[in-house]
Amino acid sequence: MSLANPHRNAYAASKAGLIAITKVLACEWAPRGIRVCAVAPGYVRTPMIAELERAGKIRSAQVRSRIPMGRMARPDEVARAVRFMVSVQAAYITGSTLVVDGGLMSFNQPGEAHPTVDNSRDAEPPRRVEGTHARIAVVLGGAKGIGAAVVRRFAERGDTVVIADKNGEAAADLASSLGDKHLAISADVTRESEVVALFDELRQCYGHIDILVNCAAPKGAFVLSVEDLSQVFEQGLSVNLTGAFACAREAIKVMRPGSVILNLGACADLLRPASRHTADAYNAAIEMLTRCMAAELGPFGVRTATIVPGHIRTLGVTHWSKFMSRWVARQIPMGRLGEPEEVADAACFLASADASYITGSILNVDGGLTSNFGPSCVSKSDLTGNRLCDDDRTKLRIPGP
Repeated sequence: MSLANPHRNAYAASKAGLIAITKVLACEWAPRGIRVCAVAPGYVRTPMIAELERAGKIRSAQVRSRIPMGRMARPDEVARAVRFMVSVQAAYITGSTLVVDGGLMSFNQPGEAHPTVDNSRDAEPPRRVEGTHARIAVVLGGAKGIGAAVVRRFAERGDTVVIADKNGEAAADLASSLGDKHLAISADVTRESEVVALFDELRQCYGHIDILVNCAAPKGAFVLSVEDLSQVFEQGLSVNLTGAFACAREAIKVMRPGSVILNLGACADLLRPASRHTADAYNAAIEMLTRCMAAELGPFGVRTATIVPGHIRTLGVTHWSKFMSRWVARQIPMGRLGEPEEVADAACFLASADASYITGSILNVDGGLTSNFGPSCVSKSDLTGNRLCDDDRTKLRIPGP
C-alpha cells in the first residue's frame, strides 16, 4: 500500500510510483488487449515481518491495534486477491489498485482501531474455506440492470437472494424466474419507514442476513445550469446516499461476523460537465461512508467495500444514438462499454471468502476509464470517418474544428 511513514521515504514513494505507472500502462496497453492492475497489501505475516519482530523493529500487537480487523493478513489472502485480478471475472478491470489491508488505510484517528490482541501467531485465524451453505443476500435496486445481474450471480452460487426494489412487480418477476426460495419486496429506500420495515421483515424471515448490496439507482442527475441544481441534487443524494446509509444502518442490526456490505458507486465521466455534480458528490460520499464503516465495523467482523462501475451497457443507455455509443466507448481505454455481469463478478468476489482481508477498499470496474487522465480520445471524425455535426458537438460539449 502507499502510506506515508517516517523514515520510509523511498519505500512509500516507490509504491506511489507503482500505482501511477499501473494507470499509465493500463491506458497504453488496453488497445492490445492487455490489462494492468495492482494489488496493495497491508501488513502480511511473512518471514520478513517475523524477522523485524525478532529484531525489535516492529511490535505486532501495536500493528494489530491499528488495523480494524485486528490482525495481519495471511499470504494466501493476498494471493487470492491477485488470482481474482488476473481472472476472466476481472475482464473489465484495468488500471485499478485493489487494497488488501484489513481496513488499515480506513482508520485515521488517534487510539486503537481494534482492541489489542495477543502478540502471537495463534492470533492469526486459519483460512476460512467458502462453504456450500446458502447465505442470505439482500440486493437493493435488484430488479433491473446491474442489480439484477448481481442477484443472478448470488443465486447461481446457491445463495438465498432478497430482491428489494421500488419496482415491486419487476422484482417479483425476477425472483420468480430464479426459483421458489428467493424473495421480492417492494421498498423505497428514500422512505426511512419502509427501510426499517424491510429489515424487520427480514429479521422475522431469516433471523440474520449475510450480504447487503446497495445498487439502488446510483446515477447522476442531469441538469442544465447551477440554478436548476438544488432540487435535483437533494433528490439524487436522498436516493443514493441517505438511502444507502439507512439500509446499512438497519442491516448491521441483523448481521453477524463474516457479513459484508457492498456499495455501488456512480460512473465517473471524464468530461466532468456541470450535470455530474450529484454523481461526483455521491461517489466521494459513498467511498468515505464505506471507509468509515470499515473502521467502525472491522472489530465486529463485518467487511465493507465500494464498486465504482464505468459506463455499463444497461437499459439506461439504450437511448444513446449509435454515434454516442461509439464516442463514449472511445473514452474508455478498453474501447467498449462494460456488461452488468462484469460488475456482478466483482461483487461476487468481494462478498466471498477469497476477499476475507479486504475492507474499506474501492474497486473501479470501468475498463480503465478513471485511469485516462489525458485529453479526450475523440477525434474530429467518428470511427466511420464521418464528420461530427454541430448538433453532436453541442450535445457532447466537444470543441469545434
